Amino acid sequence: MSVEKGKKSIEQKRKNMTYTDLFFLSFGGQAPFISLLTFGTVMIEDVHQAAPFAMIIATIVVLFNGLVVNFMSRRFKKGGGYYIYAIYSLTDRLGLETGWSYLLYALAYGGTLIAGGAYVLHYITGLDDVYAALLVSSLGTSIVIAGIKISTKYAIVMSSIEMITLVALGVFFLHQSGWHFYNPISFPPGLLDAVIFGLGIPTGYGSIAPLGDEASSKAIGKAAISVLLFGGALATFFFYSLGSLNFSGNLIEYLLTNFGLIGGIFISFISLSDGTLGGISYILADSRTLKAMAKDGKFPNFLAREWHNKPIFSEIIIGSIFILVITLLADLMGTFGTFVLLGGLAGVMNLVIHFSADISLIKVTSKRSRKRWTELIIGVIALIISFFVLIYSFLPPGLGITTTDIFFIWIIMGFLYAEALAMSKGAEEEG
Repeated sequence: MSVEKGKKSIEQKRKNMTYTDLFFLSFGGQAPFISLLTFGTVMIEDVHQAAPFAMIIATIVVLFNGLVVNFMSRRFKKGGGYYIYAIYSLTDRLGLETGWSYLLYALAYGGTLIAGGAYVLHYITGLDDVYAALLVSSLGTSIVIAGIKISTKYAIVMSSIEMITLVALGVFFLHQSGWHFYNPISFPPGLLDAVIFGLGIPTGYGSIAPLGDEASSKAIGKAAISVLLFGGALATFFFYSLGSLNFSGNLIEYLLTNFGLIGGIFISFISLSDGTLGGISYILADSRTLKAMAKDGKFPNFLAREWHNKPIFSEIIIGSIFILVITLLADLMGTFGTFVLLGGLAGVMNLVIHFSADISLIKVTSKRSRKRWTELIIGVIALIISFFVLIYSFLPPGLGITTTDIFFIWIIMGFLYAEALAMSKGAEEEG
């Protein structure tokens, strides 16, 4: 009994991230300023004053997958997120494939935010694409390696500044319009396209799901729901305020026109911070997923080793991959091209890992469907939504051939790796 109590007390000490830490880290994973400047510009161009309505629909759609993560995180209290959900609910091989998919998802989504921050920095300051990408990715990696406490403190301070900035801008736009209020509910032809883009804005909860070793499952689930609702509401208000001006165009140019040099300096600062925040959130998430997989023998064991209660080797490996991939892509296609490529890839990989989580929830609740019917229904609805969005993403013009190729190549590589690992273990057992 004393040994078990000792283990529990050690485990509780390790779970030192609070709900507040998780909320702001997840909000940073949304990189709201960059998301609104990039995804938001496309949404406004597609549907104009219906952008707030499209954002509300997108938030509701995202909420279903957020609820799935909430339910699953409360069941499985180990670090590793989607990988752990699949390996314990489905099969070992599907768990490996889910973890494999998450590694690319976090790289793509975190890389999108880093590239977005670097692009805005390049656009405003003229800093070379490669140097901008190197600066933002290196800064994010350095903060992660410095420790989880520094990462969360940075997230709390910078996310708070972003929240205040976005609310202030929204009020400013409404004031400029003469407090013009309007009905945003309409159904223009591009509404579905705008909703698809809007799905990328309030999805930062995916970055905290793998942090079960550092935070309680209850706090993770609570933060996942509250941050996506808050992020969606903030984006809706921002779009509504722009709609009051009947705005349609490039948000960066508009802000520079209104705020001049001071605005340019501030936007550059926020963009650097936002890209860094996105990098921090997803480097942390990716390294914890890699650690969990290494702990289960899916990757070399040294990647699961810890130093001062942190998986230092996984952090260094993942951080180095982020820096290398994003900088190399920025050199090949520029920061904007990198943003477009990784953004499309992040969207489709996001659907893959949520397929897995949705199926996991359906399986674990179907055995007690009478007691867990609410969770079962939510899992089924989330699965249907994810499947629909995935199919829609591949319809012309879709994601583009490069993104589609990378997606299928990565999935195939995952299956081949799983087969090789299974054969290797089979050979060891026979020997």
